[in-house]
Amino acid sequence: MYGIVLAGGVGSRLWPRSRNNSPKQLLDLVSERTMIQETVDRLKKLMPPENITIVVGESHADQVRVQLPELPEGNILIEPVGRGTAPAIGLGLARIRALAAAAGDSDPVIGSFHADHVITNPEGFCQVVRAAAHVAEDGYIVTLGITPDHPHTGYGYIERDGLIKEVDGLPAYHVARFVEKPPRETAEQYLATGRYSWNSGMFIWKLSVITEEYAAYLPELSAQLAQYAEATGPEAAAIWNSLKSETIDVGIAEKSHRMAVLPADFGWSDVGDWSVVADLIASRHPSEENNAVVGHHLGFDTSNSLIYGGNENKLIATINVKDFIIVDLPDVLLVAPRSENQEVKRIVERLRQEGLEKFL
Repeated sequence: MYGIVLAGGVGSRLWPRSRNNSPKQLLDLVSERTMIQETVDRLKKLMPPENITIVVGESHADQVRVQLPELPEGNILIEPVGRGTAPAIGLGLARIRALAAAAGDSDPVIGSFHADHVITNPEGFCQVVRAAAHVAEDGYIVTLGITPDHPHTGYGYIERDGLIKEVDGLPAYHVARFVEKPPRETAEQYLATGRYSWNSGMFIWKLSVITEEYAAYLPELSAQLAQYAEATGPEAAAIWNSLKSETIDVGIAEKSHRMAVLPADFGWSDVGDWSVVADLIASRHPSEENNAVVGHHLGFDTSNSLIYGGNENKLIATINVKDFIIVDLPDVLLVAPRSENQEVKRIVERLRQEGLEKFL
């Protein structure tokens, strides 16, 4: 098996910890290892390091090389400009096609994963991926659906249809449809039916199958990626810059008739905002007040809050603070209600508009 890890993006909702020069996937936000290191650690249980490719922006490639010294240099693929997940995955597929051919494998099973996901049950994750690989061998594109435990409005949903097969007790289903992020009332209805999973954005497929789907549903992109693979220098840059932005979900998954979903629960979190970080830290270090603390904190009547300090020699003291996010770094202090933590992105946009790049 081979793996593609998508490591682009900055994660502006996790500002000020996630910055242009140190995006969230390269940070140790919730454990001693960075999220991309934990991602590769999981994949190494499924495949050798030389089968893992990373797609990353040029400005972060050196950090990836330092954090993942076990990966061959040629497996760190540079995405010149962000153009969405479909072109990025296309880059990874080209590399894996060459690696597999050299190993005498003309049609390997490949998984596409994200560098910024946290998974608290890695053994369960590996079991699900192995089962998905068996289903993919039958010609399906298998997406890993996360069994929802609450009506989340920030995730896309996948409705399942009839059963395809069971592998080691794990059922895989035909996909009825993909649904964009729903309002809360609709999400509650989805949860009540028991037929919906969260869309994790992780896929398992055979090389031949995904190649055919690119040609069928994204023919222009498919041709441009083939040209890019043969080009060098300014010509290659011009081809990449001409690509239209496209996600694998919209470009292929929502159109393909080969889609399958394997519902699973392996402690998955898409670390998209500070409230998720707070929940992860609090679950690993439980406290009576349900606070998530990094650094030194002294609190009175403080509960359900994130206190994230970036200075070992600094104490953060709080009184009567409930449901708040406090992120204290040497150059920035962020204070916000947990209910408004998605609005952090607005601060980033304003800083960019006002030319305050030093804080980004």
